[in-house]
Amino acid sequence: MSEIDLTEDQRALVDAADSLFAVACPGAGKTRAMVTRFLKRTTEEPRKGIGLISFTNAAVDEVRRRCGGDTESLKAPNFVGTFDSFLHRFIVTPLFTKHYKKPPRYVQSWKDAPTGTFRMYDNSQRRDLIPGSEPIQMGWFDFDQNGRATLVRVPTRFGKAATATLMSLRAQAEEKASNRFGQLIREGTVTCEAGRILACIWVRDPKARKVIAPLLKARFAEVIVDEAQDCGEEELLVLGFLRECGIGVIMVGDIDQSIYEFRSATPRAVQEFAADLPIQLVLRDNFRSSPAISAFNNGLRSGSLVEVSSGKHDALSTPVHLLEFSNLDEIAPAALRMAEKNKLDASDLMLLSHAEVHSMKAAGVTDAESTKSKVLEIADAGIKLRATEFDARTRLKTLEKVERSILKLLTNGTETGHKSFELIREELGIDSRWLREFVVRLSVSLNAIQTTRTTFAAEARDFLNNSDWGSVKPPKAQDISNLYKAPSENAWSGVTDLKEGPAVPYATVHGVKGLEFRGVVLIIPEAPKSKATDEVLDAWERGLDTEARRVLYVAGSRAEELLMLAVHTTHADRVAALLGAKSVPYERT
Repeated sequence: MSEIDLTEDQRALVDAADSLFAVACPGAGKTRAMVTRFLKRTTEEPRKGIGLISFTNAAVDEVRRRCGGDTESLKAPNFVGTFDSFLHRFIVTPLFTKHYKKPPRYVQSWKDAPTGTFRMYDNSQRRDLIPGSEPIQMGWFDFDQNGRATLVRVPTRFGKAATATLMSLRAQAEEKASNRFGQLIREGTVTCEAGRILACIWVRDPKARKVIAPLLKARFAEVIVDEAQDCGEEELLVLGFLRECGIGVIMVGDIDQSIYEFRSATPRAVQEFAADLPIQLVLRDNFRSSPAISAFNNGLRSGSLVEVSSGKHDALSTPVHLLEFSNLDEIAPAALRMAEKNKLDASDLMLLSHAEVHSMKAAGVTDAESTKSKVLEIADAGIKLRATEFDARTRLKTLEKVERSILKLLTNGTETGHKSFELIREELGIDSRWLREFVVRLSVSLNAIQTTRTTFAAEARDFLNNSDWGSVKPPKAQDISNLYKAPSENAWSGVTDLKEGPAVPYATVHGVKGLEFRGVVLIIPEAPKSKATDEVLDAWERGLDTEARRVLYVAGSRAEELLMLAVHTTHADRVAALLGAKSVPYERT
């Protein structure tokens, strides 16, 4: 279809004259329809703007790309951006500046603020109450509308003994996290989570509403919400406020693709909110996937929508393939053999799993995240930058880790206070482009392959000791020696043995949401090692709507031509029975 050749359902979304909720199956062309509506509405509203908001920068970038040469539509008073950036710009910033007499400084998460961690001290005895453990992370807490913290997650790496001690001090830890939250806000540091909380507080405050309601009314005629199923209570509260301001709300999504409940997405609340919108639409044509993959999607979906394969693959007869495995390293070779039979190669495939460790191991990649070695971070970044098989997201992640270690080196022994990563960088006079270029040079100038861990560590220290730090005060040689020590032999060989990229590209299901691939290999691991396996199969068999089931649905729906289910042999019969019961065409290998 061309950009102007819309289906009847897509045209209904473009031309609707009131607020609406459109349920769109995977591959329904919802982005094209939304962008078409956005461009149309911007020409119809000469004085007010149209907003188009989504939840990820990748989705926003795709919208901007699809706007093509129509740059006028991307200018004020129109707005294209993430939901967080919308809240920050039009609600939080004006009210924060008014209340705190200073502009907020936004950071993505608590990890981006060096003081997003703390320790538990007994001041009377001057001792750490949890000695030997890593610092407690602000990200382990959820915060309510009053900034009160609740400890909700502690990673296994913290250790059983440390976790038990922390839980015995839970009330004290939550009080300290609450105080840290307030201190960060007063200092001007606002994370995305804190921004949503502040937005909710002010949207509920009659005095604050009187300040921002006229501003929003004057700015926007309509706001289009992409991936509406990912809305949480905060977003729904704001959307309700927009409607009260007389601003149209266009919501497009698929409740069955709601896989961010750990980020406070509330699919049931979204359904209830959407049901009150005047117009209800359904986009059921899947222009992405083959009939067998669409049948898989229909078999996993909890909602009533039944999609139809309608695109260039609608005549493809390739079934879903069930590949049994006993060990994860068996998956990639079997998948490549099946791909070759279907005239696909490794670059056409994507290995997906709920937990990254499974897809990484299936792709032959050792997890470098398990070590805290700053030297190994440099080695890992260099390897991934050189290998073409790693995607941009993976490369950026490794570079950011090295950047943080450089800042840690430059602030060693100094008091950072409640300051964000960006603020510390600015106070040190470090330009973000200089830091990125410095880290790239550091990573690619040292080659970890066929080099011993001690030699590489010495080379890294030499590079840092002899670098031109420009206007930045050079770090002390002793600080460099302390921070950049050689990693263990096991950790070193685990990373450096990967001389090339992975056998097949890999990712988590959450990491590829919104993307599509010619072939997908979906890993269903052994249950004793993955609680999610039992959860998803139980839910599928019993017809329960759970996030684990929706994750499986999102993964399968990324595939265009070939879907392979790599199932541990202990679950193969169970999955085969489910595919048969749901009338999914499949072959077992």
